[in-house]
Amino acid sequence: MQKKQLFTDRLLAQMPSLRALRCFVTAARYESFTQAAEVLCVTQAAISRQIKELEDSLDVALFERTGRHIALTDAGRILYNASYLSIMNIAEAAEAVRRSEKHAFTICVSHTFSSLWLSSRLPLFRKKFPSMKLHVIVTDHFMEMDDLLEPDVIITKNPPREAEYEVEPLFHDIVYPVCSQEFYDKNFQNKKLKPLDLLSRPTLHLSSLGRAQVCEHVDWRVWRNWFQKGDESDRVIDVDYLESNDYRLLVQQAEVGEGTLLGWHHLVHRQVEQGRLIRPVKEALVFHDRHHYLITHKNAKLRAEYPKFREWLGEEVGAMMSEWSGG
Repeated sequence: MQKKQLFTDRLLAQMPSLRALRCFVTAARYESFTQAAEVLCVTQAAISRQIKELEDSLDVALFERTGRHIALTDAGRILYNASYLSIMNIAEAAEAVRRSEKHAFTICVSHTFSSLWLSSRLPLFRKKFPSMKLHVIVTDHFMEMDDLLEPDVIITKNPPREAEYEVEPLFHDIVYPVCSQEFYDKNFQNKKLKPLDLLSRPTLHLSSLGRAQVCEHVDWRVWRNWFQKGDESDRVIDVDYLESNDYRLLVQQAEVGEGTLLGWHHLVHRQVEQGRLIRPVKEALVFHDRHHYLITHKNAKLRAEYPKFREWLGEEVGAMMSEWSGG
């Protein structure tokens, strides 16, 4: 046992420096000292010096140099094959340690949810929990994130199926038309409106292409089919509309009077509450079987921050849904 320990200690003492190995691996990957220098943000001279010192310590040439071109020697290929994965594992472990040492509680949400729901609530959350560090990841493609980005919680309409996540419904979908007061006064004032009357004036449409994280199965066609009589006596044709896959843009356009928009309650209720948008008709579409979900990583529940976040989130969602009058 003592001999094995002495042998290990001698290997460690003779091991090349990680700095030199990092320069060597990078230069070998790109077959260029110049590109290695750019990647590592050092000078080409520094790369050359580290590799020269590495070759001297091993007493072997690692590269064949022909003008500006370099290629691994047989010895260099052996060292590269052995050291590349080790260097990358160390780099990834170091990054994971950096993240864990920050102790940030990581939340992952979509761009639309971040802009129209979360952003207005964060200041009060941070005031309530001033010592809690937050890391908010905003993406519409959370399943494609880097493996090093492992959120504590995700709020999404499309829950993952991986075993490390727990899934619970957060709130169901409620959709109703909204427009500005100016647009209403110009187009609908003093009229007794029926749901389909909204389609006789400019409407704002969420595109079927490129949209994500907003309930894509509900649009003005759904609205029309929902309220249209079987004999199609109430059939109308859209006279003017703007279409976009960016729901945030459509909300802004509704606020400035460009048309009527189908509003998801969780995304527009604050604007309605503040008078920036109004509901021109009382009718709404309520989907009790379609939800946003809270996705919790199994390790998140072990963190002291999780109960605080979960309680706050429950209070905010409860208050939001209590504002829903049912029409």
